[in-house]
Amino acid sequence: MNRIDLLKELVSKLSKLGIAPEYKYIGTGNPNADILIIGKEASINSNPQQKKIEIDENLDHWKMILSGSFPELTPRDNIFYTPLYPYKGQKFKIYRGKDNGGTSTTWYNYQKLINAIFVKNDNPNIDFHEKVFLTEVNSTPSLKTADADTSSIKFRKELVLSSSFFQTFPVVIISGLGYFEVNDNYNEIVELFGVEYQRCEFPDGKKSQEYFIHQSTDCQKILINTRQLGMNVSDNRINQIAEEIRSSKLISDFQR
Repeated sequence: MNRIDLLKELVSKLSKLGIAPEYKYIGTGNPNADILIIGKEASINSNPQQKKIEIDENLDHWKMILSGSFPELTPRDNIFYTPLYPYKGQKFKIYRGKDNGGTSTTWYNYQKLINAIFVKNDNPNIDFHEKVFLTEVNSTPSLKTADADTSSIKFRKELVLSSSFFQTFPVVIISGLGYFEVNDNYNEIVELFGVEYQRCEFPDGKKSQEYFIHQSTDCQKILINTRQLGMNVSDNRINQIAEEIRSSKLISDFQR
């Protein structure tokens, strides 16, 4: 089955479950992308309308998209929202108020990473969703992880992240340590994603910039588990992670 068929299968499965809509959150971006980014949780405020549109209605939006009934969007569309390209038209700069058109620090750094991977530096807008599918371990939004309701995590690991749709991405970036059990006796990432731990890197020689590299035995998947790509992300970390991904030769744009 191709990735779209696998997404349809996941949508159908989740649609039949009588659980809270936020548990059924799938994600945003390009389902056929080579890169999957898994964040900890959406860092949005307590605005119930924003949560409704971005999280609770996510599954219904994908149903419409997959059925071909979702309206075409224009940049910065104020009527329709699509998980294919959320907030299309955001500027490639950090949000400093409603008049500057920027984005969150995390999305700004996601864009820097994608620019580094694909060696592009001329995009004025946030467009990483064209090359990435983005989801979260925890589907309950929270401005701070310390305050997060984590009750959805077990369900999402067992029924969402373990699904064939999410398992087929060749490049996986987990942005944020702590939501997967990793210790000397057990590595949940290895078990869930079918990869083996390779090594740890410390860009700038700092633990605050560390990332961990995993790879499948057939070298058809690379997984990088890193500290959150929000605040205090060095350019060296972004560039080193980008080079790890480029060197894997798992991005279709670079395959020879």
